Amino acid sequence: MEEVVLPELHIPFPSRLNPFEAEAAARTTAWAREFGLIKEEKEAARFAGESYARLVARLYPEASLTDLVLAADLNSWFHVFDDQFELAEVGRDPELARRLAEHADSLMKGEPLTSRAGPVLTALADLRDRLRYRAGDTWWERFADHMRQCLDAALWEVDNRARETVPDPVTYVDRKLLIAYVPPSFDIIELVEHVELPNAIRHSPEYQTLLHEAGHVVVCTNDVVGLRRELLQGEFHNLVIVLRHAMGCTLQEATDQVATTIEERVGRYLEAKTALEERMDRLGVTGPERSAVRRCVTGLEDWMRGYLDWALETRRFTDFVYRGEVASFHGELVD
Repeated sequence: MEEVVLPELHIPFPSRLNPFEAEAAARTTAWAREFGLIKEEKEAARFAGESYARLVARLYPEASLTDLVLAADLNSWFHVFDDQFELAEVGRDPELARRLAEHADSLMKGEPLTSRAGPVLTALADLRDRLRYRAGDTWWERFADHMRQCLDAALWEVDNRARETVPDPVTYVDRKLLIAYVPPSFDIIELVEHVELPNAIRHSPEYQTLLHEAGHVVVCTNDVVGLRRELLQGEFHNLVIVLRHAMGCTLQEATDQVATTIEERVGRYLEAKTALEERMDRLGVTGPERSAVRRCVTGLEDWMRGYLDWALETRRFTDFVYRGEVASFHGELVD
């Protein structure tokens, strides 16, 4: 494997940690066992090492225990589901992937579980019901739509692997936020903060820029820190690898370019943050509404810095797991 020195990434926001992390970790591990996402001790050790409760404790540092547990369960499911597409049998079979995505989409639309539903789908149904109970109609529709887009992106990934097609950089960057489940994850910020942004702010170019740049800071961080893991796994859905393939440059040059991209995106984020304050001045947004907007903006900053901190702490990127070593749940796809 070509040697590469990973650059030190700088995300200029405070590092924070939710005090309920330990209790959330115990509860989300129990939840994963209850629904069969963890069955063997090897899986339990990997689950503990990848530390998803630690991740959400950094992403949502002011969330209540109840909210943090829900976020931890959801984030754990995202990673287990993603591993099905990336490392298990589903990830090598476009037809199995399509069927899993269709079943998941049906659940998000309110369909009941079938008698054949296994751990992944049963856990998703539980999350759906808990989120639907907590959320308003507008939030739920936005979240469910984001989930459907993520399922489509997962199928795109599987198709690329089946055809051994490395995507071009523009297409990859366009899909990466969905591959990493960033839009529905960002939706959780409003849920745990118990706020609903005014449409004049949510749909403003400034706030949309904040979402876009923050999301790409997160996924670029993932691609730099997770580079060695994905090289060993033979995975090419990584911006460093995509750039090397497209540009014919060295792995180090591509890595350094992604690190520079992170700095540039943070800069554009900060510019948009200032511009958003100016827009709120022009619109006369004050009081609770302005506070809600600022809490969501802080939430994006917690995501950028918190993801970096977790990525450097977790064993997800250091304890290598190869294709075929992850339990496959495709048996639940028998119609």
